[in-house]
Amino acid sequence: MDQFLLALGQLFGLTHLLFLFGGTLLGLTVGILPGLGGTSGLALVLPFVFGLEPSHALAMMIGVLAPTTTSDTFPAVLMGVPGTSGSQATVMDGFPLSKQGMAARALSAAFLSSLLGGVFGAVILSASIYYAIPIIMTFGFGEQFLLIVLALLMVGALTGDNFVKGITACFLGLIIGSVGSAPITGDPRFTFDTLYLIEGIPLVIVGLGLFAIPEIVGLLDNKGAIAKSLRIERGWLTGIADVFKNWWLVLRCSTLGCLVGALPGLGGTVVDWIAYSHLRQTSKDTSRLGKGDIRGVIAPESANNAKEGGALIPTLLFGIPGSGNKVLLLGGFILVGIEPGLDMVTTHLDLTYLMIWSLAVANILGAGLCIGFAPHISKLTLVRYYILAPVMITLIFFATYNVNRDWYDFVGLLGFGLVGITFKHYGWSRPALLIGFFLSSKVELLSYQTQAVYGLSFLYRPVAIILIVMCLATIILLLRQRFDTGYDSQLIKNKSKQMYLSLLLMCLPLAVMWDVSGIPDFRATLFPIGVCLISISLLILIFAVQLADLRKPAFAGGGFLRFVNTNIYENVAGFNNQLYYYLSILGYLAMNFIFGFPIASVLFINLFILFHDKRDLKISFSISLSLLLILWTLSSLLTLQFPNGLLGTFVDMPWWLGGELN
Repeated sequence: MDQFLLALGQLFGLTHLLFLFGGTLLGLTVGILPGLGGTSGLALVLPFVFGLEPSHALAMMIGVLAPTTTSDTFPAVLMGVPGTSGSQATVMDGFPLSKQGMAARALSAAFLSSLLGGVFGAVILSASIYYAIPIIMTFGFGEQFLLIVLALLMVGALTGDNFVKGITACFLGLIIGSVGSAPITGDPRFTFDTLYLIEGIPLVIVGLGLFAIPEIVGLLDNKGAIAKSLRIERGWLTGIADVFKNWWLVLRCSTLGCLVGALPGLGGTVVDWIAYSHLRQTSKDTSRLGKGDIRGVIAPESANNAKEGGALIPTLLFGIPGSGNKVLLLGGFILVGIEPGLDMVTTHLDLTYLMIWSLAVANILGAGLCIGFAPHISKLTLVRYYILAPVMITLIFFATYNVNRDWYDFVGLLGFGLVGITFKHYGWSRPALLIGFFLSSKVELLSYQTQAVYGLSFLYRPVAIILIVMCLATIILLLRQRFDTGYDSQLIKNKSKQMYLSLLLMCLPLAVMWDVSGIPDFRATLFPIGVCLISISLLILIFAVQLADLRKPAFAGGGFLRFVNTNIYENVAGFNNQLYYYLSILGYLAMNFIFGFPIASVLFINLFILFHDKRDLKISFSISLSLLLILWTLSSLLTLQFPNGLLGTFVDMPWWLGGELN
């Protein structure tokens, strides 16, 4: 009781609140900028926490972490660009709502959901801190493996219009995720003898390429602003009312967030997709999901903030990071002299409660600030998109380069951008590809660990049986929802191109199988060859059904084949126009290579805007200089490097024009 009161007194101390508020403001800022998020924010504050009082240092670090999964909603909803990995599912319905003029509604619903989810996560963490150890210990390698299988099944099956294409996209993601060093043996796989791919393709590159680039070129093709008008009658108050109307959904998804977040390494990218898939499974009417359903915003936002509370459980009790940014948080613990472990619920219980309650207060502060600014920031959707697009492209390039500070990052970004555009147009699930990619290394490692520790006996463990039942229930619910979907393939054009795409995708598993077949250690080849064979089988099935549908549009196959045929083709238009805008991004890359990032960005923004309207000279010049001023400040604070072009090899450039930082 004494430690409880001590923590409460520290929480509302003026100095503690100031550090917490400062960290919250920083967390909000880095969450808005695509590709940064809580990890970059923690990297910024770690040098300053050394020597601080432990409670003050913890306040600043928790303040940075808590609101990043709140403020990352701004770019996700307003521009279709996930600010961090935790906002990828929010894009699915948040961005369509913006295009319908309901950005303020989507933002306010997202922020209130995040607030409630974050507070719920903190409450659950407070109540379960004593009981978390036996619960976590029941999840061995086998249970974690089955949980990932469940996540892959839900995301692959429920995020696309066609079940088989969604699952296939998931397996293609698993193949791409296997690029790099094998987790068991360290053998390089499909690296083309380059050091760049030894550690695999960076998640930020894949995420921005699959989601940001397609949305930017798609809106450029539509011309005009993101939204034609803002529907004031459906503004921020309506978004708040939506959350209370769907309180049961908020509670369910917050619980999911806590549970998944508590499992080491499985939070982050997974939890929001699990929540979104749960929404699709349990909803009677799914016709609006993916097209601007407010529930598609509420579900993932409730889960991804609740996940932060759950992820603190293994971080505090075992010193095992519950998500990626918790690695830096553990580093901060060491800097201020805190040793994670069972002492956190005995000797340092006051600090444990202080962190938990700071998490809740930071969520309230962050969400409150965001809700207050949402009606004003939503007006960005009325800005002509050819003015916003070059700014977003510039930010994406800056974030991309600072992943590894390697020009190959740009190649990866534009490569996955082209994949994203193609998948979006031809009905292949981008979320399924991304989640398969993210979980690939975990699936492979856990499959080996499960086999080594349990063999097949893990299938008889109680938690494993529950997860297997959930997998089967997912398939049954899916069949019930999708089997009677109306589909008229006679209205589809460009069927032959979509068939060629199925054949083209088959080149990836074939190439990977050819490459890894030369590795002598079978442990490095078993997983990629296995997923490649499954992918090839699924692609052959898709091609066969497409061919049958092409020859006889009124598909008369049996029950299963008729189910596979549903939405096997996608009715799309405008693909060539979007490739045209995609080429302008290639032009910007060439300008970076020649002039370096600062000069290329000024030229690109001005040329892009003036090409669309020569009367916007003052606007383009002001935007380019203001953006560079922000990026210069950010580069100086975070010690981030600008891409330096060929010009820099002949001229000694200052740091603010791409030269070396001193």
